[in-house]
Amino acid sequence: MEKTVILIPGLLGAGCTSVAFELAKRVGLEVVNSERIIREVVSEKRLSYPDLALMARDGEIDLEDLVKSVALDYIDEGNVIIEGRTAFTVLDHPALLKVFLFADKKVRVERVASRRGISLQEASFEVERSDEDRSRLVERLFKKPITDPSLYDIVVDTSNLTFNEVAALIENMFKWRLSIVKK
Repeated sequence: MEKTVILIPGLLGAGCTSVAFELAKRVGLEVVNSERIIREVVSEKRLSYPDLALMARDGEIDLEDLVKSVALDYIDEGNVIIEGRTAFTVLDHPALLKVFLFADKKVRVERVASRRGISLQEASFEVERSDEDRSRLVERLFKKPITDPSLYDIVVDTSNLTFNEVAALIENMFKWRLSIVKK
């Protein structure tokens, strides 16, 4: 595979991370997200997380620009799946496949509560806060609503699907796209 890039942006609790890692196992790509990028930056610069947060708060660094810049480096290298919030920041860059994941809010709240070990009320707050943040981000960057299908190649409702089923669906689309590109 030559410089293959898959973007999987989505709403919190829709399964972007789980789907990306399952898909990566199936197709042999690397997964990159905000967490990985921040860990790399902290490690390379020998910073603590609190120091990085303080630098961002004080305006010494723009964390969003930093994450996007590193994500673009990964895109240039290729053979990568960029998922979650980070994928939204690079939607305007070429990718073999751009897949938006969403799910019913109730389902997402239950998933977040379960994964993070928090109450449904706390999870609901986190989901709402994340939805607002991601919606503002997409609106600011692309002047379109986050759910605008023109931003993506496929849009998948994960409410009634397992993450393995979603990964299989994306894998099939990925293989089909690869076969077209090779022709």
